[in-house]
Amino acid sequence: MSKRSNTGLDSQCYTYLIDAMAGLDEPTDDLAEQRIALFRTLLYRESGLFISPTVRMEYKRIRDGVRASFHEEWTTLFPETQPINPSRIDARTNELRALHDDPDDCRILAEAEDSGLSVLLSFDSKFIARLGRASAVAIRRPLDYWLSLHIPRGSMPVMSPRSDNPMASQTWWRWI
Repeated sequence: MSKRSNTGLDSQCYTYLIDAMAGLDEPTDDLAEQRIALFRTLLYRESGLFISPTVRMEYKRIRDGVRASFHEEWTTLFPETQPINPSRIDARTNELRALHDDPDDCRILAEAEDSGLSVLLSFDSKFIARLGRASAVAIRRPLDYWLSLHIPRGSMPVMSPRSDNPMASQTWWRWI
């Protein structure tokens, strides 16, 4: 898989990256490997990651004003895909609903298809299992995607946290 593939984020992945950039400590939960791989993907990949209009709509529902504003502030780093054919997205979302009960997940995938993304990253096992084979867009877990990039250990990140960012002093995300 190309390091330059057009890759999107679902809402959970986007939120995790926002948390990590705010100085989140090393992940230690059940998703720790996935979270570390996702953050490495952001920093070591040669091209950016995208969010869709539905991901934006979902983070606008966050009730905590500080968290919601963090999401909005970081959209400059995560450009939003632009819908090409809204009626095709609506029809595709309805098709996908027969396979998966979360309308937002279905719409995120339909938007990824319509905007030409090749990969959509997600932590959501149900999303991946139910819709993974229904699309030309590869829905991948962050760790699987990270490993597919074949970035050699010891490589320098393409993008690094600024020296005043709490992540600059952390080592858990470095690929050494």
